[in-house]
Amino acid sequence: MVSGEMEGKAEGPGRDTESTARSLLALAREHQRAGRIDEAEAAYRRLIETAPDLPLPRHQLGLLYARTGRPARAIEHFAAATRLSSENPAYFNDLGHACAAAGRMAEAKAAYCRAIALRPDAADGHFNLGNLHRQQGELAAAAAAYRRAIAAAPDALHAYINLGVTLQDLAAFDEARQILEQATAMAPGSFEAHFNLGVILDAQRRLEDAAAAYRRAIAIRPDAAGAHLNLGTVLQNQHRLDAAIACYQRAAALDPTLAQAHVNLGAALHESGDAAGSLAAIRRALELEPSDAQSHANLALTLLELEDPEGAELAFRRALALDPALTAAKAHFAILLQRIGKLDEARRLLDYTSLLETRRIERVAGWPTPTAFNAALAQYVYGHPTLQRDPPARATQHGSQTLEILNCDDPPIAALQRFFEAAVADYLARLSAADMPFAVSAPPAWKLHGWAVVLRAGGYQLAHFHPAAVVSGVYYVQIPGAVKSTEAGEAGFIKFGDPYGGMAGSHAPSPPLTATVKPEEGKLILFPAYFWHHTIPFEDSRDRICIAFDVIPDDRRGGRDEAEAMLRPS
Repeated sequence: MVSGEMEGKAEGPGRDTESTARSLLALAREHQRAGRIDEAEAAYRRLIETAPDLPLPRHQLGLLYARTGRPARAIEHFAAATRLSSENPAYFNDLGHACAAAGRMAEAKAAYCRAIALRPDAADGHFNLGNLHRQQGELAAAAAAYRRAIAAAPDALHAYINLGVTLQDLAAFDEARQILEQATAMAPGSFEAHFNLGVILDAQRRLEDAAAAYRRAIAIRPDAAGAHLNLGTVLQNQHRLDAAIACYQRAAALDPTLAQAHVNLGAALHESGDAAGSLAAIRRALELEPSDAQSHANLALTLLELEDPEGAELAFRRALALDPALTAAKAHFAILLQRIGKLDEARRLLDYTSLLETRRIERVAGWPTPTAFNAALAQYVYGHPTLQRDPPARATQHGSQTLEILNCDDPPIAALQRFFEAAVADYLARLSAADMPFAVSAPPAWKLHGWAVVLRAGGYQLAHFHPAAVVSGVYYVQIPGAVKSTEAGEAGFIKFGDPYGGMAGSHAPSPPLTATVKPEEGKLILFPAYFWHHTIPFEDSRDRICIAFDVIPDDRRGGRDEAEAMLRPS
């Protein structure tokens, strides 16, 4: 039997054949190292002809094809290698990679599972299977596979990183943060660990900690444009505009083709009052990505700042032609239509009679009355570990707000979410059939993201809309007596359609198309996410408690950009 790398079947080639095979292997590898791909391929093929029973040449040629973007041909040779050496888990792992690259997911899964069966105590197979599950949107299965990889190899850094990112997608923010903190402690020099920790801290609104994590990532890799971009976003959310602008400019300098850097730079310059600079940045973003609907919407907003409503109208229409579901464009366009006197079109977009829907929770299994259920919800909100008083960079004023409160098994929340999901399904079906401008179909898959808001005396929410959502909703858990009473007018009510509501010192007139809804305990309000809304302050010793949520298209099967997470490729 031939020894070392050329080991094959029990009856190997003769001595002359072995010598030729070794020479061809060395020649093929030299060609490959030098980038002479055609010559390397030819040498591997001659090697396979010389020693057809050896698995290594087949595997090496498969690697060459995989690395040069030819997965179908790689599969052919990896499969041959696994037939010649059916006990080698590395061959099955590489076969799985090639199958996944070719979109042959069932075959990829089978190959990874075979690798795991051969070496259940090795991390690679579990890690690769986790990546495959993640790619297919099977997040719970992905997390389980990453945990098995960590159990097999407690120092498997990228299993920690991918587990942390996956847990974030599963809304397990605290555990995700803990896993990423373990990764950074394990590998202080890992850019990916610090970067992804920054992503999760940002999602938890721990902005100072997020900024620190991004700065550590940048110290490791100063040329990482995505890290500068994300740091800029955190700084902008902290209202540190000059520092945010510097980060965006650095990101754009490092990667001039990074359109998002120019998009964010334009937004920050617009916020700082530099409309001309904003316009230049947005036009650069559109040069890079002319079909980006958000950039056209940003162009429209900047043109409004420059007192060009006609140009803004055209830009909004272009944005919505590219993406009729673009919430931010519809929110601002509805206001512009009223400003330029196109009330009929605005009225169709803001059809409060048809598009504002209210429902009541009548009975909940496990609670004797809706009142008892709401009391349990109030207690749950007050005890939620993420409830933060006067949260920064939020619409809530003189109140408290949680992070994610839905998507858990706690009985009152699970019961409430079932009510939400049934109501949303009905509402989306009706919304899809509505005759309205820029109508969109209900997303094929969606998820809920929810949070609780507790307003104390004098509390209110600034005017806002929900740019990431298709539909939004609010459920009222506890309503103070002053809001229930008719004596205080509309104190504590929710008002739709006024983008200036709650802004201190604003003298802008309220648009003509608005609607006000009185909150009541047990009432759910559903509305398109582009509806501007705010709450009116109230005075009472009792808190006003609601649980708000967004309906977000679930596109987790799609790719993820660096601003969200960095995943190590299989």
